[in-house]
Amino acid sequence: MEGSRPLGPKLFTVEAAQALLPLIRDRLSAFRAYRAQYDACRRELLVLRMVSSSGAAESSSDARALSEMEAREASLLKSMEQVQLDLLRSGCVPKSLRQGLVDFFALKDGCLVFLCWREGEDRIEAWHTLEGGFAGRQPLASFGPDGDSGERSPPLMPAPLPPV
Repeated sequence: MEGSRPLGPKLFTVEAAQALLPLIRDRLSAFRAYRAQYDACRRELLVLRMVSSSGAAESSSDARALSEMEAREASLLKSMEQVQLDLLRSGCVPKSLRQGLVDFFALKDGCLVFLCWREGEDRIEAWHTLEGGFAGRQPLASFGPDGDSGERSPPLMPAPLPPV
């Protein structure tokens, strides 16, 4: 397939991950706006469903409002899912859109780790092991100069042995 990436996670240098932060900030801002509208929609749906269950006629304005609000809810949910897809397609790993946590696969001393960014930070300031999570964050200064991982992907399995 032309233009396709190798299988496996996209690996980032610190610089490449930093360059992606404007896009990530934009998508997180969109997610927050959709989420606020979605939460308001859900509150309104709760009321409309109570009214509808109390015997409102299907042709009533409340029933029409319920139908319209359910369509709005589905649209907002789809928009929030699209934000997550946009982020995944960029190669980063959205950990929590609500908390603004995003990770980037990178190599450190030949091991796969995450560069870690949280909304509100000016730049990527930390990294952690795959298992360490946010609680295991370490300062980026301890990352070292070997984070040049570019666009390569780590092998998913060892290379086959040559024929004997």
